[in-house]
Amino acid sequence: MAKKSLKLESSHKNEVHWDDTFRLMSWWKTDDVKKAKVMVVGAGALGNEVLKNLALLNIGHIVIVDFDTIEYSNLCRSVLYRESDVHSGKLKSQIAAERVLEINPNIHVEYINGDIMIDVGLGLFRKMDVIIGCLDNRIARLFINKYAFKVNKTWIDGAIENLSGQLTIYQPTVSCYECRLTDSDWANIRFKLGCADIAKRNSTQGRVPTTPISASIIAAMQVQEALKIIHHNEKHTMAGQQFKYDGMNNWMFNFELEPLKEDCDSHYAIKADELIIANELSHNSTISETIEWLKNRLNTQKIAITLNYKIVLEITTLSTNKSYDIIIPEPHFTEKMHLKYQVEPGEAIGFTKYCSEINSNFPDLTLKLKNIGIPPLQILTVETDQDIFFVELGGDHGYLNLN
Repeated sequence: MAKKSLKLESSHKNEVHWDDTFRLMSWWKTDDVKKAKVMVVGAGALGNEVLKNLALLNIGHIVIVDFDTIEYSNLCRSVLYRESDVHSGKLKSQIAAERVLEINPNIHVEYINGDIMIDVGLGLFRKMDVIIGCLDNRIARLFINKYAFKVNKTWIDGAIENLSGQLTIYQPTVSCYECRLTDSDWANIRFKLGCADIAKRNSTQGRVPTTPISASIIAAMQVQEALKIIHHNEKHTMAGQQFKYDGMNNWMFNFELEPLKEDCDSHYAIKADELIIANELSHNSTISETIEWLKNRLNTQKIAITLNYKIVLEITTLSTNKSYDIIIPEPHFTEKMHLKYQVEPGEAIGFTKYCSEINSNFPDLTLKLKNIGIPPLQILTVETDQDIFFVELGGDHGYLNLN
C-alpha cells in the first residue's frame, strides 16, 4: 500500500495571530497547541469534522491516515470533499490534507494512504500527543488500541449512526478497548482478519446510515477532549468514560467504563529504558543490514524480528494446484493479486507457506524492510536467546517532517 506525504506552506504572513480570539481564554496555551501532534485515523464523515475543527483551532501538526478513495456517497456528509474528487478517484487522505490547509495554511499537515494495521509505524504513534479514531470497524480500533497502549498514548474513539453517536476515551492504565470486546465482537474480528484484501478486512456489514449532524456533534466532543489532553488538563477529561448522544430523543449521558482486565493482551507498554533508537536503521535498510546491526548491538548471533502479520512465501491455486513463490505481507495481498494468480475463474487461492518472523534464514535477505511491510519509524520487536528488545528505526527520524 503506497504511503505518501504532503506539505504545503503558507504564501503569506498574517499581521495578526490566527488564534487571537482563543488567547482571550485564560487556560489557552498557544505554544502547546502550535507544537501539538495529532493523528486522525479515518477521513470519512466523522474524520472530516474532526480535521476541520483541528485546523480551526490551529493544531500545529496533523497526520491523516486512510486507505480509501472518495465516493459519491461521501459528499452529503463530508465537508472537505467535492464532486470533482469522485470523478477523478482521489484519495481521501490526500484531498483531506489539501482542504485542511486551505482552511488554515499556518499548520503542518501530512497524510498516509494506508492501513492502520500495518502501514503506520509505532514510532509515529510515539511522536503523537493524542490519536483520534474516526472509524467504522472493530479491527482498526483494536490495532489502534494495541499500538497506543504500547507507547503509552491516549486515543479518542468516535462512532456515529443515524442521529446518534458516542465517543470513548481510552487511556493506558485507565481504560481499554480490547477489554470491552464481547465473544460476538471477537468472532467478527477473527472472520475479518481472515480477509487478505484491505477493503474486505475493513468493511462493515451493510451500509451504516450516518448524518453530518451526528458527525459534527461527536467530532466536536472528540476534539474538545483532545484539546484537554494537549493542555495536560487531566482533571477535566473524560478518560475512562463513554459519552453517548441520541439526537432523535434529545438526550445524552456519560457512564464509567468497566475496569481493566488483568489478562488483556493490549496492556503491555514499552518502558523508556527498553527502547533502543537505531539511527543507523530505516525502513530502507535491507533485512541483512538490519540483522547484522542487531547482532552487533545486542551482542548475539540469534536474532528474530517478530511481526504481527504473516509474510506469504508461497500461494497455491486450490482447484488447479498451481504453486507460486512470492514474498508479500499478507495484509498487502489484494483482490487484484488474487485474480492475477487464478488459473480458472473464481478459484480459491491458499497461502501454503508463510512466516511471522524474520531471521537469517529468510528467503531473500537483500529485500528492504519496506518490501516486507515494515513502515517508517517502526519499533521492531526483536527476540534473542536471552530477552526481547524494542528497536525503533531512528534513521526515519525525518519522516513526515514531524521533528
